[in-house]
Amino acid sequence: MSTEPIPPSEMNEEAKPPGQAFWRRCPMTFWFVALLSLIYALSSFPSGFQKPADGFIILGGFYPPLVHQGEWWRYITATLLHANPMHWFNNIAGLLIFGNLLEPLLGAPLLFSLYLGSAVGGLWLSSLMMPKALTFGASAIDFGLVGAYLTLMLLARLQTNKAAFWKELRGALILSVIFVLWSITESATINFWAHLGGLLTGIVFMLTLWTIRKRPAE
Repeated sequence: MSTEPIPPSEMNEEAKPPGQAFWRRCPMTFWFVALLSLIYALSSFPSGFQKPADGFIILGGFYPPLVHQGEWWRYITATLLHANPMHWFNNIAGLLIFGNLLEPLLGAPLLFSLYLGSAVGGLWLSSLMMPKALTFGASAIDFGLVGAYLTLMLLARLQTNKAAFWKELRGALILSVIFVLWSITESATINFWAHLGGLLTGIVFMLTLWTIRKRPAE
């Protein structure tokens, strides 16, 4: 019976070797990015790469009054839509960067769970704080990945070097404050609550996974 926590490098027993092609090493990230790109292209044609807000309600954007009427599928479809090229690019970049870091450690099934949980957590918090706001985009998932990755790195550091952990924790807190201030100042175009909900979901997800993985084997 072992009581030693499993290090990040061993979290996924079938982790893909780094020399493999990206689409083989990170299949979930690759295909999700491909899906988002395809949906963005299709939803933007033929009217150009920007749409009025009403169009996103029809396409499946997250609108709390409709969700409360039973349209729960909007928790999923809203994450697949993007308003313009910059919106799409920013979210794709976040998925590629943090998906590349996390998927080899977690594996595709756990990463999918993190995707789903972050989307639902972000949109749920948004619906509580902004009950009339229309929301769409994969940014809640991006922030879930960020929260999970930062938590994993801090937990790994706590396990190996407690002095360095406190230093890095201060850095993470500073970044969090910057995130809050930035989200507030950009609140006209960015859903702060969806981002925060995704971030918190990612943190809770990784804390839970770490706790489960470090339990003694029976």
